[in-house]
Amino acid sequence: MPLRSRHPALSCLPLAFGALLLCATGCEGSVASTKGQSPGGTPPSATNPDGTLVTPNAGTGRQTGGMPTTMSTASGPPAVLPLASVCASAAPNPGPSPMRRLTHTEYDNTVRDLLSTTTTPARVFAAEERSHGFDNGATIRTVSQLLAEQYATAARQLSTTAGANLPTLLGCDHVATGEDACASSFIDRFGSRTYRRPLSVNERARLLAFYQASKTELGFQQAAEMLVQAMLQTAQFLYRMEVADTSGPVVAAAPGVVQAGGYELASRLSYFLWQSMPDAALLDAAKNNQLGTPAEVTAQARRLLLDPRARGAVVNFHAQWFEFGAMDNLAKSPTVYPGFAADFGPLLRQQSEAFVAGVVFDGAGTFGSLLTSTQGFVNDALAPIYGVAAPGSATLTAVTLPATERAGILTQAGWLALHAKPDQSSPVTRGFFVRDALFCSPPPPAPANIPAIPPFDPTVSTRQRFATHRTDPACAGCHSLMDPIGLGFENYDGVGAFRSQEANGPVDASGALTNTDVDGTFNGAVELAQKLSMSAQVNRCAVSHWFHFGFGRGESMADGCTLRQMQDAFTTSYGDIRELLVIMTQSGAFLYRNASQGGAL
Repeated sequence: MPLRSRHPALSCLPLAFGALLLCATGCEGSVASTKGQSPGGTPPSATNPDGTLVTPNAGTGRQTGGMPTTMSTASGPPAVLPLASVCASAAPNPGPSPMRRLTHTEYDNTVRDLLSTTTTPARVFAAEERSHGFDNGATIRTVSQLLAEQYATAARQLSTTAGANLPTLLGCDHVATGEDACASSFIDRFGSRTYRRPLSVNERARLLAFYQASKTELGFQQAAEMLVQAMLQTAQFLYRMEVADTSGPVVAAAPGVVQAGGYELASRLSYFLWQSMPDAALLDAAKNNQLGTPAEVTAQARRLLLDPRARGAVVNFHAQWFEFGAMDNLAKSPTVYPGFAADFGPLLRQQSEAFVAGVVFDGAGTFGSLLTSTQGFVNDALAPIYGVAAPGSATLTAVTLPATERAGILTQAGWLALHAKPDQSSPVTRGFFVRDALFCSPPPPAPANIPAIPPFDPTVSTRQRFATHRTDPACAGCHSLMDPIGLGFENYDGVGAFRSQEANGPVDASGALTNTDVDGTFNGAVELAQKLSMSAQVNRCAVSHWFHFGFGRGESMADGCTLRQMQDAFTTSYGDIRELLVIMTQSGAFLYRNASQGGAL
């Protein structure tokens, strides 16, 4: 039931739940999105593998996204200009800046920082929809009736808990100061933090009227709690709403393009790098017009990356990209893998998260090291899977894994166990992931009526059983792109343990890459990891994933220069992940917005 109907006093606050549902269903128009497809029917990538701009108008001499992409020649069709030449003189073109509802992770992080709570109410919210592999796609984030009720329940519980220590919540002594004066100052202070910007005159007036009506009916204590409860259900809190920021001058960067305001940039920075609300320093910078230059934004980005909250955001990105969450529900055959305990799944997820955080923030910090590092995290339960000495503790402990057996995230037991069957390895799922998620080049869909693979037989090697894929014409077209990659992981069984024998014979872990920029044979996943770390195509794919995650949408034709800037910076920094995040905050898509998006308060 919507919150408004729970109590008559809420009728005094028209900006609450009705506005939320209206924004959830009416601002973005029709919505349809699938993995690999950009909103609005735009292509899944704005750049070709060679770095030139993808454009449906190539050869016509037209301009796409405000950037000339072709030039006339004396004879023959127009030639495509290198994207670097186009971008060097191009005006900022931010692409779309859709309104974004907080993800469940962002919701929990925000109420944590807003109310100093350790509760995580969003963990029981309705499951998130995904676009481009991530849970923060702006155009798919509607509010169902179930989610609306869950927001109301969470707001009620959070407000009651916060109200238990009223002086701390209010920030003033309502007895000494006076109830109305204390409530007024609370609305200004708490409201600006909840909305992540100063309240407008009308917003403040409505909240004061709501407080007065609640106090008359319920008394001061409950009126204060109702203020919190109501504000946590407004669209201004649940959505990252970018409105015309009047705190500083409106800077026109190009026709139809304006510089994002200080408070807009503060939220863009904090939700990108922390997945939470701006802190006091960011809000003060916005208030004092200290986010008006790229250098000022850079300084804040670097500050935020030093905060532990940045670890959570970076880990969450990789957790969604590499599907860590699915590890929680891992189940293996007790007959084939009797040592795989019921709680191993969550433990493997925690280990994978620790690996990412360790490499990015405590190690080399590069994408290449993420693919090749021999670092691992084990406890007494996981040590046997890796064949290393138990650390004598149930706590995950950093260890160095055998360099001939392990290299990077694709040889971590969690990823290997996830991309396997309950009773065996799976070269198809492992190979598909590499092709799809690392090269951004998924194989075509499987045809109808494909022949079944023979059932698992412990006397026959996996390579032999899957030979049909490479000989049957109905299978070979797709599987020739996946199986030669996946078979390179055959040194790892269905729980990720290293093996040199299978079916009473030595494991053949030879593999091959085709239709990539690092084509060729390799022997085992360690060699494959080295090849992947040297691939420009894999690096560009990683950048595109960061684009989707960072901006909450797919690429549009306006994003060619942003992507090129990100790709070039990633290459120049030798794949430094933190440097990529900083350079993303310097892009046109981050620093600017279309003038038509955002309205006056």
